Amino acid sequence: MKKTKFSLVLLFSVLLSACSSSFVYNNLDWLLYWYVDDYIELTTEQKALLDERVDSWHAWHRSEELKTYQTQLNALRSQLQTAPLDQQQWLNVFDEVQQNVQRLRDKIAPELAVLAPQLSPSQIDSLLSAWQKKREERQSRAAAESKEARLADRQQDLTEQVEDNIGKLTLEQTQILQRFAPQFIPTFELRMAYQTQLLKRVKDLFADRQSPDFPQQLGSIMSNPEQYKPPQYKAASEQNRILYAQMLAELNRSLTKKQQQSLDDELQDWLTFLKGLMRS
Repeated sequence: MKKTKFSLVLLFSVLLSACSSSFVYNNLDWLLYWYVDDYIELTTEQKALLDERVDSWHAWHRSEELKTYQTQLNALRSQLQTAPLDQQQWLNVFDEVQQNVQRLRDKIAPELAVLAPQLSPSQIDSLLSAWQKKREERQSRAAAESKEARLADRQQDLTEQVEDNIGKLTLEQTQILQRFAPQFIPTFELRMAYQTQLLKRVKDLFADRQSPDFPQQLGSIMSNPEQYKPPQYKAASEQNRILYAQMLAELNRSLTKKQQQSLDDELQDWLTFLKGLMRS
């Protein structure tokens, strides 16, 4: 199971999920290069082209998406102040989050794909080799960990995620997490198989990058990588999603008054943060 933040705001904040301050958000361009450098070294001309796109995406995200996040978070905060959310309501929250993610993909993917033909053969080799190396490193680390250790890590992660937002858990809440943690379907091997298939598809596509359809096909992959997920992976992910919503519903019903206030304060802090980003 992928680590999923209990923080409701982090679910909504696709770009903000990597941001700890407005300074970070307002300097996403150099952060992007810092990340890209792990995979590929861009030329001055390529950086200039990417700069233009990043500025455009940033302006769009600030002017349109942040308002959407604000509206959704205000609605969610109001719901939580009224009554605990049930499983279906949490699933609806997840659906909203996925729609936010998809809008971001749909905005960036086609424009980024148009820049891809600017890459040299050596840059493409570097990109694909780094991708494969990181995937192999993750596989190696996972292979060295026992099932018992993975379960313990999962339970610890869940505990930390929840406590970060509501404070120290009660005995009942600890028991809820202990009951749910073993039920999540491990998806690491399925995810690695998916990554292998996706990497092969991208390699094949770059081998024929002179094709006039190349930008459109690459944009399709970036906008909808799930099309290459095996059915078993999709089914496991969906079952985990439903289970996670059930777990949140039970936790939500168990919150003490103090924990409810802590969660509400957390939401208010993020709403204040969003408001600051929209003004800056």
